[in-house]
Amino acid sequence: MALNTTRRLALKLGLAAAFAGVTLTGSYAQGGTPTELKIGWLRSSLSLILHPIAMEEGIYEKHGIKPIVTEVRSGDGSVGTQTVMMGNLDVYIGVVSDVAKLNSHAKDGGQPLPLTIMALGSPGATNLVLRKDLPYDGIESIKGLKLGVSSLGSAHLVTFRHFLAEQGTSIEKLGVELVKVGGSDMPPALVTGQIDGFLHSQPTPAIAEATGAGKLVLAPKQMGTAGKSPNVGLIVSREWLKKNQDVAERLVAVHREASEAYKTLPRERIVEIAQKYLGGEPELIAASIPAVDPSIVDLKEGADTYWAVEMSAMKERAEVTQSFEQSDMFELQ
Repeated sequence: MALNTTRRLALKLGLAAAFAGVTLTGSYAQGGTPTELKIGWLRSSLSLILHPIAMEEGIYEKHGIKPIVTEVRSGDGSVGTQTVMMGNLDVYIGVVSDVAKLNSHAKDGGQPLPLTIMALGSPGATNLVLRKDLPYDGIESIKGLKLGVSSLGSAHLVTFRHFLAEQGTSIEKLGVELVKVGGSDMPPALVTGQIDGFLHSQPTPAIAEATGAGKLVLAPKQMGTAGKSPNVGLIVSREWLKKNQDVAERLVAVHREASEAYKTLPRERIVEIAQKYLGGEPELIAASIPAVDPSIVDLKEGADTYWAVEMSAMKERAEVTQSFEQSDMFELQ
């Protein structure tokens, strides 16, 4: 996506969020006035199901938060982080790789770091799916293939690059062509032959398998350390966090409670929520649930894994400055 197009999208999203309401601060007591919170949510996959669970199960309300939600489409994730920087969203729930790039750019320029990540989750979400008619006997089988990715900065792509490096190869050595395709368009693109495979999270692989067009050849558990890297976070501006510590703590508590709800709610309820917010066939969603862990993880442990996997790949490709540190990206205090 061209930079000016991204900025236009960010402005459009920012204006929509700006009209949604003004954020209130301060502690919340049961029966008090809820805090309106302008939230951007990446509508992508089951990896981001905690926000819908919190909406439907009254968890935001329980913690005194009234969410004013703006959805961000898969493939447009960078718009969410930019809109937080503009001050038109309080928090963005999405993939965290853009935080590294934006904060690194600021650090290089001697500017204050604009963003931070308060919570980190969804360890191990990347899957490799190929067209059903293509043979797969190992990673060399993807030589010369066209792989769909939601964006060229996709967290799934970064994770996959790390996995390939562990195997002693790379996208470039294998001659893989990367094609930008939105998550929901990946299974149809397999059917029409626009791509030979794709990298994405569930339930997109399950949908591709159900259509008979695709087959799952690599799941997160088969990708070693790369398959354990968390890449979804609660992203806020540092200035907002300074003024809203209490609200931030409540927001993290919401997502921790939603993590537990994902594990304890009946599967039928998770399917119902996912179908409402993400779409898809109920049986496909149900089949995907055991393979997805959207949970919030310990922030330091998650940051360490992220640093070993995604950050090492980003630094190797000079996408961030070599001096970039965990504290430049995560709220570790």
